[in-house]
Amino acid sequence: MKCTRCGTESEVDTSFCSECGAIMNAPPLPPVEEAPVEKQAPEPVPYPPVFGPSRPAHHEKAPVRGLNLAEFLFLISGILLLASGFDNLGAGIGGLPLQFLLLGIVATVFGLLQVAMVVMPSTLAGIERSTSMLTVVIALLFLIWGMAAAFGDLVGVDGGFLVAAGLSSILGLMLREGMIR
Repeated sequence: MKCTRCGTESEVDTSFCSECGAIMNAPPLPPVEEAPVEKQAPEPVPYPPVFGPSRPAHHEKAPVRGLNLAEFLFLISGILLLASGFDNLGAGIGGLPLQFLLLGIVATVFGLLQVAMVVMPSTLAGIERSTSMLTVVIALLFLIWGMAAAFGDLVGVDGGFLVAAGLSSILGLMLREGMIR
């Protein structure tokens, strides 16, 4: 017997071709005419409905702006005030006199303000006119309080940090106002 599909010879009593698996003695299949394939655009897949506010359009991120020397000095002053403030808060909570706690609170608040003047200037835009006067107050306050803490026993800790923060604030203000270059 000969397979009508692949032409392989098989035994007489087999029902299926051993090569292609077609039914033996089946009439040959008519040729298949291939229909021309039309290219169709795929149908758009409907997305599920979006609930809530629409997403804003993608905006390019603004590059990081540079720091000038005055802003860098204000940032250093703020960091020194924060470090000294935390040390004095710890000393005040640890049982030392109240002036340590007071110095810790004042130094921490003014340190945060000094850092905020550099990092978030738009937030402090409402007090922009008084930032120079505020910087002078911060600088003089911590120059004097830092000297007292450096040379006195029960005034505060980290007097050197406080003096350095006051000097850094004064130098930053002088640079910003054009008094020195």
